[in-house]
Amino acid sequence: MSNIFSKPTSLADWQLVKVSGKDNRVFLQGQITNDINRLSEQATLYAAHCDNKGRMWSTLLLFQRGDDIYYIVRKSVVKKQIAELAKYAVFSKVTIEPVQDLNIIGLVGNAIPSTIASKLSNISCFTENNITYIKLPLPQMRVIMVTPEPIQDDLLPCDEWLKLDLQAGYPIIDDNNMATLLPQACNLQSYDAISFEKGCYCGQEMVARAQFRGANTRGMYVIKGTSDVLPEIGSTLEYKLAGGWREGGIVLAAAKLDEKDGVCVQVVLNNGIDLNTPFRVYGNDNSRMTF
Repeated sequence: MSNIFSKPTSLADWQLVKVSGKDNRVFLQGQITNDINRLSEQATLYAAHCDNKGRMWSTLLLFQRGDDIYYIVRKSVVKKQIAELAKYAVFSKVTIEPVQDLNIIGLVGNAIPSTIASKLSNISCFTENNITYIKLPLPQMRVIMVTPEPIQDDLLPCDEWLKLDLQAGYPIIDDNNMATLLPQACNLQSYDAISFEKGCYCGQEMVARAQFRGANTRGMYVIKGTSDVLPEIGSTLEYKLAGGWREGGIVLAAAKLDEKDGVCVQVVLNNGIDLNTPFRVYGNDNSRMTF
């Protein structure tokens, strides 16, 4: 895989947001699922931002530059997500805004300078010469570079980064799926993205109930196969039962794997489903996928 990624990868489908002001840490502590006290200039934080029913507006990758806190979020949700976050900022000294003076690009394999990889061996991020480097460990070491420099034109397409996120199991929350899923329905408890010891935050009661009282009955899965079309985000798939096909699941993301109709689909399904179950794109006889 390293040979494929000999140059940087576009992250044009993601957006950088800054939360500044003296109350930014206290404010975010009351809004996200993870513990902001674990965030530092050398440690990132993965979390969800939920509504008061525990349904996710988005997932967030947070990092710190000086006194400011930044997060990376899907571009399709950012306008609504910031608006929902800002509703609770009225009495806090914080400013929440999309970033215009910094750019983000992805580095994988041969595109990661050896000096950067070495410095990230025991930490998850650092800032040097006004450039922040953020390490993602899955499905292999990746680096997000946050830089004031303009983005070059010769980048690998966004879909290459999306495929790696699908392989890593990171949920992709786009606008069609906002405020529909609990964090546990996307397996965030397995990625250390939820703190069950911190104080109150928006949606905490429902997130805790899902964890300790079995209120969540769904999980996120990746299925692969062949299809001449990709399923639409937010749509359902069909799975085969005796006597025909039944509608089920929520599609979070999908990507082409090759030029021969190979596809990879991230989908939320009821837990306990038979792993031998065949799936297809809704109503499409030219698609077959399995776990």
